[in-house]
Amino acid sequence: MATLATGAEARGRLLCAKAEEVFPVDTALIQQELMVAALTCHEVERFNSFQRGYGPELRETDARLARMFSRLYGKRRGEAAYHAFKTKAANDAEMRSIHDNPAYCAEAGALLSAALVPMKPSLVTFVSASQSVTVKRPIELCMTLGPQEAGTVVMTHRKHHRRR
Repeated sequence: MATLATGAEARGRLLCAKAEEVFPVDTALIQQELMVAALTCHEVERFNSFQRGYGPELRETDARLARMFSRLYGKRRGEAAYHAFKTKAANDAEMRSIHDNPAYCAEAGALLSAALVPMKPSLVTFVSASQSVTVKRPIELCMTLGPQEAGTVVMTHRKHHRRR
């Protein structure tokens, strides 16, 4: 179990994602990476193809992610935590893009190419194969209380893009 010491942990309130909730977290992180690439790497057409091609799977996975945050925080706080997580994921991706746009765009382009092959893999297969580039996958992701902290803790499990 991955943990991060915070004030909430000191109070004894630690909330963890279940093992089956890791895939929706990973998927959201990759989707945010690709969304930023659409804008900063001029990949809008391929990102839209990714969104259309995996649409039903992405919507179902996103609903599972929203349910995880509701389970962890309750309905109202869960919705805020869900949005904070996705916003932070996009912001972090944007910062990586700003710091090394050529490398960021090369990796995002490779991800989009892998997702858009003629015999496209399932979303599970694509996300699992993308882990080595974008996501370090712990068995459980533990998140402390507070919507503003949710993205921070989960995001600490991300690998930074490799330098070329």
